[in-house]
Formats: sequence, structure tokens, C-alpha cells
Amino acid sequence: MENKIKASDIAKFLDLDLHGEDTEIKRPVFIENLSSGCFSFIREKEFNQSLLDNINKNLQSFVISPLKFKDKIKSSFVVSERPYHDFSRALKEFFSCEKPKIIIGRNCDIKAKAVIGGKGFNYQRNELGINERVTHIGGVEMGNNVSIGSFTAIDRGILENTIIGSNVKIDNLVHVGHDCIIGEGSLITAGAILGGRVVIGKNCFLGLNCSIKNKIKIGDNVVVGMGAVVIKDVPSNTIVVGNPAKPLVKK
Repeated sequence: MENKIKASDIAKFLDLDLHGEDTEIKRPVFIENLSSGCFSFIREKEFNQSLLDNINKNLQSFVISPLKFKDKIKSSFVVSERPYHDFSRALKEFFSCEKPKIIIGRNCDIKAKAVIGGKGFNYQRNELGINERVTHIGGVEMGNNVSIGSFTAIDRGILENTIIGSNVKIDNLVHVGHDCIIGEGSLITAGAILGGRVVIGKNCFLGLNCSIKNKIKIGDNVVVGMGAVVIKDVPSNTIVVGNPAKPLVKK
């Protein structure tokens, strides 16, 4: 950023009253990554005491909050009826990057009709109740010796880069959502779906047509069975199967 951005600049643009100090904004982040100088938003359905404690530990941060939490926040904040939507508006005004940065490593094989760096399927309703796509400012970063199959889509990140580690092999017709991280050496077979912000460890195997819920974390050396629906985090060295996916217990 060439010009310094302050909380008051964002509050003025959103036409909302600033509470607390006029802190300088270094970068936007998701709320769980909040630190000093960062800008984020609160989603009421996902909020908990741990996130609140972190906000109040980083008093030089700035957040957009629902009215419900107004009396609990000690850092700089504004109150909004639509925190995520207003956060997206601020991203577009102050941090926008329409052309994503795509980094592709050495010796990569990308087949025909693959789409890398498109915007993710993430929408928020505006004041008129109309769905608007959330602003994306991240890109895609791909390591060396990566293979991407035909008709696979790898979305750019909303705030950070979507990352595909070295030696990852992705089959045809796979969807990799925004801000995902796929560890080195992992194999993802045809029809797999990874929701936004999924983290896959190293040397994992994702079976045909499996589905990974957004924000799920999967450890290293994990096998996800064919058609499995993963809705909870999976520890390393585990095989999960079924819907919902559960560890495979051998008899």
C-alpha cells in the first residue's frame, strides 16, 4: 500500500461511527488471524470467547462487528448490520486487486480447460437483499512438478493465496475453493470438492468424489475414501470413509 490507511478512512467510507482509537491498518485478515494493525470482521454465527479474547488482546486492530458485541470489544471497531458485506466493500475500495497474481512453479502440467485463479463462490447480501460477490484480493501459488487435470477449477484466495504444494497431482473435474492449502505430495482424484479455506496436509490421498467441508483441516498422510463427506478435522495418519466421514476401524 502506497498510502497509509486508517480505521477512520474505512469508517468514513462505510458511513459508520468509529469507536476507539484511529489505528493504522496494515492488512486485512480473517478474524482468527487478527493481530496488531490488522482489519477484520465478526460473523456472529462463528464467534466465540477465544476470538473475543484475541481481539481484546490486540488493541491496535480494527474490526467490523454486529451490534450484539458492541459492549464487549476493546479495540477499534464499527457496528454494522452486514459485517462481511461491509468488509468486502472496504476490501474493494482500499485493497482491491482485480487481476490475481498467479505463480506457477517449474515442470508443471496443466491440462486443457483447467481454470486457475477465478473468483470463489462467496456471496453476501447487500442492503437491498441482493447477493454480491465478496471481493477477492488473493491469488494462486503453485509449487514445482504439479499436475492439474482438465476442467479442474482452482479459485484465487479472498485474502491470502490459494496454495498448491510441490508434487501435488490433481485429477480432472476437481474443485479447489478459495484460500485452500494443499500440502506437498498429495493426490486428489476426479470429482473431489474442497470448500473454501480447507487445509490438506502432506502426502494425502483424496478418493473419487469426496467432499471436504469449508475450513476443515486434514493432517499429513491421510486417506479420504471414495465419496466420503468430511465435516470434521482429520488427524494425521488416519483413513476416513463414509458420510459423514469417520475413521476406518479394521477388525
